[in-house]
Parts: sequence; C-alpha cells; structure tokens
Amino acid sequence: MKKVRLGVAGLGRIGRLHADIIATKVENAELVAVMDIVEKLAMEVGEKYRVRWYTDYDRFLGDPDLDAVVIATPTFLHSEMIIRAVEKGKDVFTEKPLTVTSKEAEDVLKAVEKAGVKLQVGYMRRFDYAFKEAKRKIVGGEIGDPLVFLTIARDPGAPPGWAADPSKSGGIFLDMLSHDFDMARYLMSAEVTKVYVLGGAKLYDEIREKGDLDVVAINFEFSTGAYGMIHGSRKSVFGYDLRVEVMGSEGTVYVGTVHDPMFAYGGKEGVLFRGIQWFWSRFFDAYVEEMTEFVKAILEDQEPPVTGEDGKKVVDIAEACWKSWREGKPVTL
Repeated sequence: MKKVRLGVAGLGRIGRLHADIIATKVENAELVAVMDIVEKLAMEVGEKYRVRWYTDYDRFLGDPDLDAVVIATPTFLHSEMIIRAVEKGKDVFTEKPLTVTSKEAEDVLKAVEKAGVKLQVGYMRRFDYAFKEAKRKIVGGEIGDPLVFLTIARDPGAPPGWAADPSKSGGIFLDMLSHDFDMARYLMSAEVTKVYVLGGAKLYDEIREKGDLDVVAINFEFSTGAYGMIHGSRKSVFGYDLRVEVMGSEGTVYVGTVHDPMFAYGGKEGVLFRGIQWFWSRFFDAYVEEMTEFVKAILEDQEPPVTGEDGKKVVDIAEACWKSWREGKPVTL
C-alpha cells in the first residue's frame, strides 16, 4: 500500500513525540522531513531519523516528498501555518487547540475547504482505550440517558514560556481545558450551549500578571438538556490528575488517572503508592492511534475523526468561558 509521507513542524516535546511515532509506530506512514527555527534542534532530530531538516517553514513545505504536515508549534502560530500548508495542497494534522480565536478558526476552515484537503485536530483522548470504552457504553445505552458530565483536570504546575501568556495560548480554558470541552462533546454526543464560569488567579503571580486564571469552576448546559461541570487547576499535589464521569439515568461511567501499580507500601503512615502515571506515558498509545487514523483518512479519502469543525467548536466554548468570567454571568453560545 502507498505510504503517506509526513513532515513535523515544531520540535518541542510534542513535536518530537509525533516524529518518533511516525518514524517507528505508524503503518503506511513515512517521516521524510522535520522543521524547527532552532537549527541545532532541527539538525539533531533530522539526523536521528535520517530525514531532511529545515529551519525555514516555506522551504519545508516545498520539500518534494512531503504529502502531509504535522504542526506542533505554539498555538498562536497555528492559524498562519495551517493556511500556508493547505494552500500548498498539504493535508494537515495540527496539535490542539486549533487556533487562539474563533475568527482565526473560521479563516482556517475556509482555507481548508477551498484547498480540498484534510485537517485533523490533535484531541488524542478520543483514541484512549478508557475514553473509547466509556463512549461505547454511553452510545450503547448502557447507562441510560446521559444526564451529567463531570471532570476534574489538574496540571502539576504553571505552564512554561509562551503558554503562560493567554494572548498566545488562549489561557486556561483553551490551552489546558480544551481537551475537557472536546471530551464533553464527544462523550455526551451533544453541543455545549451555555457556560457560567467562576475562577481566579489564586496560585501564581505570573499567571495573575499576564491576565490568566489558575483555578476555575465551569458549569454548562448541553443541547440535550444535560448538565456539565469542570474544575480545572494549574496545581496538583498528586501530579497530573484527570477524572471524568458521566452519570446517566440508569448508570455511570468513570475514567480516572492511572496509578503506578509496580510498588505500594502500607505501614504506620498509611498506604503509599508511587504516584500518578505522567501524561506522556498515560496517553502514548492514544497518540499512536490518532496519527494512525490521520494516515488512514488520507489513504482512504475519508473525513478525519477529529475535524477542523470539532476544533472550532472548542475554541468557541473557550471564548464563551472568557466572556462569562469577565462579565460574571452565564453566556449562551
């Protein structure tokens, strides 16, 4: 079978992960090029996988073997980079979130439609075994009518670098909690229609100074009449902490963070365990699966499983959350 020849632009942690997965884990995919503005990084990754490397995005897009592009750069660069890629006829996989603003998302979707290419957004939780099983149970009617969606999402610390600036990252609602909004839509098979936000910058001076929030509570409603609640925090004594629950009229599904099962101790201090499995190991298989599905969508000329429209819906919800917080009242989407 023909292989899809991919290049990765942006070689931070997530970009390097995607490059490794494409090179070693995805059938019918071939890593042919990498790109980063940091020459040393681009060269190191390129030489590691024996592929061409670039520091200039236009030269990267002009690589004669490139079929599709994986964009893993900071969020505020996504819109322009996606549009430039699709104008060159490249299919695009972009890391979440799609863009910083809804207006940028609209521009991206128009460019994708005009170019007639494929766009997939990197909400990898949809491909995680536990969330897929929860979806199967809900769709199969095994918990009755889904009535309430609940999430606790806590990162172990403040975001680094550009991600700490909400004008570049979209802040806590988009940079951190966009996964949770996407999962709410996915598990409940419904749209978010109203949000009401309480929150503040209670933990970090830098976050407060840059206009972001680090502790939030979000109540929302779905188009089906169901309810949702998300608590998000930029600090957790347990490390990366994620818990999701959907209560239905006849039952409940729950997805939690995985604890390291290799060592535990019980004594005078109580029961101790080695802690919560870190993000990258927890979702590694999901990252492989999402890239596999992107390649499959290209080869079989199908719609990607997480579309640009899905990505835009999340940006719209995040903007509504900011509006609700600033105005101190519920906001209807």
